Amino acid sequence: MDGLPFNLPVIPTYVQHHNKGRLRKYELEMAQHPIRARMCGFGEKDRRPLDPPPVVRLRVRDDSGEFLQSEDVEVWKFVVSATLWAPHSDNDRSIVINPNTLPSSVPMYTPAAPAATASVMSLSEPVKVRNLVGTTVSNAYLLKDHRDNLSIFFIFHDLSVRTEGQFRLKFQFTVIPSEEDPRAFVECVTWSNVFEVFSAKTFPGMTDSTELSKAFAGQGIKITIRKNSRGRVYLPRPDDDDPDDDDDPSAIR
Repeated sequence: MDGLPFNLPVIPTYVQHHNKGRLRKYELEMAQHPIRARMCGFGEKDRRPLDPPPVVRLRVRDDSGEFLQSEDVEVWKFVVSATLWAPHSDNDRSIVINPNTLPSSVPMYTPAAPAATASVMSLSEPVKVRNLVGTTVSNAYLLKDHRDNLSIFFIFHDLSVRTEGQFRLKFQFTVIPSEEDPRAFVECVTWSNVFEVFSAKTFPGMTDSTELSKAFAGQGIKITIRKNSRGRVYLPRPDDDDPDDDDDPSAIR
């Protein structure tokens, strides 16, 4: 299925790049874990991003084991992809069946007896859709964190989950293939903490924006900044597309 997540073959983290004859060791770690979200269901308009947005940091060592300065690394060819997993990391939950497409009994009325009913089973195949919605691949960003440290980051600011439950994210780092080295491998992996996706009725509200998110927004990254978090209960207005939205109007999206 086009556009659906996929897993590349995993090779050891310490990788030889033959085109330049260098050894590079890539280390992926979580810089910011998601905590919760409101499920977005199976519509395409009501998107509720993970809160706070997941952020992954990449560290690179040279062949002597020393960390390279982030500004000395060619970040343009780096990408990280995200997939959705069960809390124990044993079951990929990135794909789900749309319940609206499951076989069901449909009432059928006959012309001779309008009051009589019969049932017919739908022969359509159930439709599989992405459970993890949004941009599941991030390019590398060379940014300063909230402590003014320059690092390589991958930011997932618009991920949403269709169904409620507990999940965790798997992040896989890949170097974009080139003519000199056309193969693509997963070079390192990291996992988020377990987070919970709530139904609309049980969602406790958004959290305050983190200092890391604020630091990124200040450097031009399209990330929502919130003034303060909302409480457990809210009453959405009919014309309010995002009842949980308490964003800073000056924030860069």
